Amino acid sequence: MNATLQCLSSTVPFVRIFQVAVNTINPMGSKGLIAQAFSSIIRDMWRSEYTYLSPTHFRTHICQRGVQFAGTNQHDAQEFLSFLLDGLHEDLNRVLARPEPRALTIEREAELEHLPHQIASAQEWTFYLSRNDSIVVDYFQGQFRNRLQCLTCRKTSITFNAFMYLSLPIPTRGEKASLSQCLDTFVGEEIMEKSNAWNCPHCKVLRKASKQLSLSRLPPVLLIHLKRFSFNGPFTDKVETQVDFPVRGLDLTRYMPQSTTAVVSSMKSQSKTDPRTQDPPFMYDLYGVINHFGNLSSGHYTAHIASNGRWLYCDDSRIMEVPTANVVGRPAYILFYKRRTS
Repeated sequence: MNATLQCLSSTVPFVRIFQVAVNTINPMGSKGLIAQAFSSIIRDMWRSEYTYLSPTHFRTHICQRGVQFAGTNQHDAQEFLSFLLDGLHEDLNRVLARPEPRALTIEREAELEHLPHQIASAQEWTFYLSRNDSIVVDYFQGQFRNRLQCLTCRKTSITFNAFMYLSLPIPTRGEKASLSQCLDTFVGEEIMEKSNAWNCPHCKVLRKASKQLSLSRLPPVLLIHLKRFSFNGPFTDKVETQVDFPVRGLDLTRYMPQSTTAVVSSMKSQSKTDPRTQDPPFMYDLYGVINHFGNLSSGHYTAHIASNGRWLYCDDSRIMEVPTANVVGRPAYILFYKRRTS
């Protein structure tokens, strides 16, 4: 919780504009409980009246909504981050009356397959915003395209899904891997067969199929979760491979589809300096890292955060300045990147 809050409190201007209207009628929200608790602890952290805070009241409010965090069991930082951002989104959703979910019909699926990637992406994103529209969406959420193809009849299926973070697999060959290798593995083609075979709607039976994810929309704040825990039956292994990642200049432009005139013209209302615009380049700088030491059942979290041109290391109640070289290390677990606007 500590490491997660340190990184979120450094997500400027997200925390600076956090005093917004709470959606108290959303049945999926907490009627403002999570939003108010988060706003209160961030305000206390930024007041600088204390050398450290004991977040007892914040944890109490969180446990009222997330009973899984009650007690003294160990929990995963990515699980807590996901719970907190989901809760904030529902509490701050600007949509007061959600339209019914739209079923993906055969006709709509065929239309998505034939439309240019970015036009189909923009249409699906507009519908997503009709049900989900908050500052959490503004800053943290992106979109990827999922393409399935039956390797028997060549039937394809294309869907678009919103994401809050990218969970990247880590190549385990060798002691080191690069973030680019993790991204390439994420968007690489995967073969689905045997127990993971696809129920092809054309063949009407389970078929061997290819699956490929591609990025369609990138958010102003990109959260990257490195998948360090692998499950092998009842056992959990931790991937200790060091992942090298850039502190400045993470360029994701090559992972994005080419712009089209139709899409660009439909987004003219967005300023070139608005980090939500989907015009290239897509360049990001690191500002936070959640580190994990130990294993799944017994571990410890710390954080690195960027502050006024320097890096700080946060370990429970201790904060110390560290050189930039210390930021990229084997314990890195969740990376916080902010998109450049110029």
